[in-house]
Amino acid sequence: MTTLKICLVALLMLGFTWQADASVPLGGNRKGVGGAFDMYGCMQSNDYYVVNFAAYQSDLSQTKDMKTLPTAECIDIPLVGKTQITLDLLDRDVRKKQVALKILREDGQTLAELPMAVAKQGVVSVSVDFKSAGKYQAVLQVKDTDLNIDPEISALHIPLTVALAVEQPASEKPLWIFFIVIGLLVAGLAYFLPRLLNSKPTATTPE
Repeated sequence: MTTLKICLVALLMLGFTWQADASVPLGGNRKGVGGAFDMYGCMQSNDYYVVNFAAYQSDLSQTKDMKTLPTAECIDIPLVGKTQITLDLLDRDVRKKQVALKILREDGQTLAELPMAVAKQGVVSVSVDFKSAGKYQAVLQVKDTDLNIDPEISALHIPLTVALAVEQPASEKPLWIFFIVIGLLVAGLAYFLPRLLNSKPTATTPE
């Protein structure tokens, strides 16, 4: 019975820590913000919507291999040239609404546009040819009758860099640090819980 209690408390602690450190696990090995690979991918959000962003490019310097799939890049796109921009709509209700996607230059010029339509598969995708290095943005608009807000106001703006050197944020921590913390918590629970559960108050002798 004591072992069962220890296991249940450890699982609860693990669940609370997981929820505090992550939001929506997507599975797989994905490139996140800053270029590091993790299981959550390149999630982008504002006050209204959340998506998983991916940019696919073909490196012409590499030998073409039909068995090798291109890496899903995050918002720091390494090369100029033809790129496939894909957004996975993580809000299930948004998948039933009309959405539009634009890729804009820093000066506001539209490079590629996907008109308003229902993304039945929960994915919107557009092809764009980045002619030069620089800053761009992807803009997702949703015709949301539930919010009753102008799509221009609720739009999700995703900043992009193309072929620019990007410094890694100092606050980013590798995923292995998370697992070390979890391991220490479980080890601490395994050590202290049996002693806490087995401890009994000392009986006081009457005078």
